[in-house]
Amino acid sequence: MGKRKASSGRKGGNLVTVALLLVVVALVAAMKVNPRTNPVDSVKATASQVAGDVASLASSVSDLSDKTKDQANQRKASTVGYKDLELTIVPKGTRNELVRHTGYVVSHNSKWKIPNWVGYELTRREVAGNNPRDDAFAPDPDVRGHKAELADYKGSGYDRGHMAPAADMKWSKRVMRESFYLSNMCPQNPSLNRGDWNDLEEKVRKWAKRDSAVIVVCGPIVSKRPATIGHGKVAVPKAFFKVVLSPYSKHPSAIGFIMPNEKGNNPLRSYAKSVDEVEDVTGFDFFSSLPDGLEGDVEARYDLSYWNL
Repeated sequence: MGKRKASSGRKGGNLVTVALLLVVVALVAAMKVNPRTNPVDSVKATASQVAGDVASLASSVSDLSDKTKDQANQRKASTVGYKDLELTIVPKGTRNELVRHTGYVVSHNSKWKIPNWVGYELTRREVAGNNPRDDAFAPDPDVRGHKAELADYKGSGYDRGHMAPAADMKWSKRVMRESFYLSNMCPQNPSLNRGDWNDLEEKVRKWAKRDSAVIVVCGPIVSKRPATIGHGKVAVPKAFFKVVLSPYSKHPSAIGFIMPNEKGNNPLRSYAKSVDEVEDVTGFDFFSSLPDGLEGDVEARYDLSYWNL
C-alpha cells in the first residue's frame, strides 16, 4: 500500500511542477509581447488557463488508469478457474513422474518408458512462431526414472511419434529443442504419425488461432501386456488419445479422439469422442480444475460442426 501512495504523490507533484512551469513560460512570453501588460493580470489569466489544462490532463490520466484497471480485470476474469488445465489425474498405482518443460508438461511412466500423458496450452500467438524444426532427438535429461534411449527405436519399424508436436513449439528455440525429448515420444505406426495423427495436429492449430487458445492433452493407450521395442523394452501403444478444450470461447467446448496405432486414412470425425468417453477408456480425469458444473457439461458432449469436422 505504501508504494502505491508514494507513486500517487509523485504523479501529483509532477502535475504541479508542470503547471508552475507553464505559468512562468506564459508570463515571460506575455511580457515580451507587451511589456506594459500588468504582470498580476497576466498571471491570473495564465493560471486560469493552466488550471483548465491541468484538470484536462488529470482527467486523461484517470481515464487511462481506469482503462488499464479494466483490462487487468478482464484478464483476471478470463482465467478464473482455469489454472493448470493441462494437468491430468491418473489412476492410483500408475507410475507417474511429473516433469515440467517450458512448453509442455509430461507425466512419464518409467515402466513403459513413454508418457502417460503430455499436456500444454497452445495460443494463437504461439501458432505464429517461426523457429525451424530441430530434429535433435534425445533422452529427457530431467526424467529421473528409467527412460527410453535413442537405440531403443533404431530398426524398430516405428516412428518416434511426438505427443506435443514440434510444429506447436515453433515459438521458442528452447521449447522446440525440448519437444524432441524422448519423454514426449511414443512408438507410433509411421502411417498414423504422418497421416491421420498429423491431420489432427493441424486441426488443433486452426482451433487455437480461431479461439485464441486451446488446452491439449494427449498420450498412449497401452494394453496390460504391450509389445515392446529395444533393449529398454519401450512399450508400444495399441492406440492414442487426444482431448482438446477451448476454455476462452463464448461457450467453452471440448472434444476427444481415439486413434488405433495402425495404418489408416480416415476422416477425423470417425475418431471423435466425448471427453467422458476418452476418460472411460483411459481411466484418466481431464480438465479437473474446471468448475464442476462446467467440467461436466463440456466433457459429456461434443459438436462436430463447432470443430469443423
